[in-house]
Amino acid sequence: MLSSTYPFVHGVEENGQKVPGGVVTLTEVLKARGYSTAAFIGGYVLDARFGLNQGFDVYDSPFHLRPDPGEEPPEVKRPAEAVLTAASQWLNSQSGHPFFVFIHLYDAHRPYAHGSYDAEIAYVDNAVGRFQESLAARNPLQDTLIVLTSDHGESLGEHGEQTHGYFIYESTLRVPMILRWPHAAAVKHPARVDEPVSLLDLAPTVLDFLGIPAPPQFQGHSLLRLPGPHSLESEPVYAESMYARDHLACSSLRSIRLGRYKYIEAPKPELYDLATDPGETQNRYESDRSVALDLKARLLSLYQGSRRTAPKPVDPEVISRLRSLGYLGGSPSKSGSGADPKDRLGEYEQYGRAIQFANTGHLSEAIREFRMLLKEDGQNVQAHFYLAVSYYRSGRLDDAVKALDATLTTGSDYAPAEELLGTIWLLKKDYARARQQFTHLAAVAPENFGAHYNLGILAMREGRMQEAERELRAAAGADPGSAQPHAALGSLYSEQGDLDRARGEFRQAVAIDPHDAASREALERIQGTRQ
Repeated sequence: MLSSTYPFVHGVEENGQKVPGGVVTLTEVLKARGYSTAAFIGGYVLDARFGLNQGFDVYDSPFHLRPDPGEEPPEVKRPAEAVLTAASQWLNSQSGHPFFVFIHLYDAHRPYAHGSYDAEIAYVDNAVGRFQESLAARNPLQDTLIVLTSDHGESLGEHGEQTHGYFIYESTLRVPMILRWPHAAAVKHPARVDEPVSLLDLAPTVLDFLGIPAPPQFQGHSLLRLPGPHSLESEPVYAESMYARDHLACSSLRSIRLGRYKYIEAPKPELYDLATDPGETQNRYESDRSVALDLKARLLSLYQGSRRTAPKPVDPEVISRLRSLGYLGGSPSKSGSGADPKDRLGEYEQYGRAIQFANTGHLSEAIREFRMLLKEDGQNVQAHFYLAVSYYRSGRLDDAVKALDATLTTGSDYAPAEELLGTIWLLKKDYARARQQFTHLAAVAPENFGAHYNLGILAMREGRMQEAERELRAAAGADPGSAQPHAALGSLYSEQGDLDRARGEFRQAVAIDPHDAASREALERIQGTRQ
């Protein structure tokens, strides 16, 4: 949406991957034109650590990590009221200056804080209504372009999918794109465009409305330059899902829509006429083979004609956050076995149940489900790993070690498993094994926060202060949003009698995490010593 670029071009196809350098965004273009830019984020999947903050003067995403990979952090979402309050405060400071603000609401996403999907929608509707009233009181809306859209819908049982991300049917792909024009421009543009368009088209449309040329990297098209009512029928709309590939070793799914027809590339291909079958219940692949083959050729041309960027692996410390949102996240790279995701839907649903049990503290049920999955598919790396996590959280450390050994046998150098195994050796006070594990993890995942942080703590414990300082600095660089390495560095400098440096580290820890009582108390003690 912000880059107007296909995922197979910029390379980010999985939650938790970092946006690579060189990607140009709508935000950067507007900032270069003198706009103040801000974002207010409701879900951890858009945290600043993933590189989505480029071009923003303010990127309000208050989500922080913990070094324990088995502990489920709670701050994976924040409610719409908190997001909108922060956005409103920022908007109040933008008197007369052009601005671009991105407001991300995440309430209508599992886990549902208000009990159900419908209840979340009602809550968000009320919160947005109050936000709109507060804006109207300041009367900036007449001169403001407002865009309402979404990244996906929710299947809610259609095609057997309860949530989203596994399939690429219209139940999750079709989303609103509503542009509310400033008052003076409202009569100049069509009230409705019925032809399918893509989120790729949003950024070029905004820039065209503002009279700003789109960067050459943008792959979408302005929706304001439509010579006729059917001019979009020749523009394909692309979609993909790598979920079953990455988590169940299935084939990936890719689709292309052209006008009324939609083709899904899968081991069992699908073709739908959305004009007569909007629910995608009648696969016309065999009866309309010529249409399907033509769309397949268009899909391959689109996909193969663009340069791919190799994606970065997901940082291991991100895993528990994504898992608590229902994403499995951080899987080892897989080419896919060729199995059709449609044939593995039962396993996917069982996987979802197991994850849900683990997230809600029903660990014995989670262990049972993961063990049943592994009887069917002993090569499922993530099932081995999440079984280990469930054992770990149940206090069954020896069983967790066995499950982690199976994880690493199935998927060697799987960083989340290595990190959890090192954590278990720490709990068992087997410091030699812990150090060996974290050293290996740092070698295979040089930017891993947990490896550097724990190596730093181990070095401090053994009096190797220069090594400890180096590792803790590396941890702080790996996760700038974590207070823990700064708190540890403050303790290190305190032990060495370097109170000025200790004071600086404790101040930074408190600035990152105002609830860090230990760092605040340490800072007060140092201040008292100075006086």
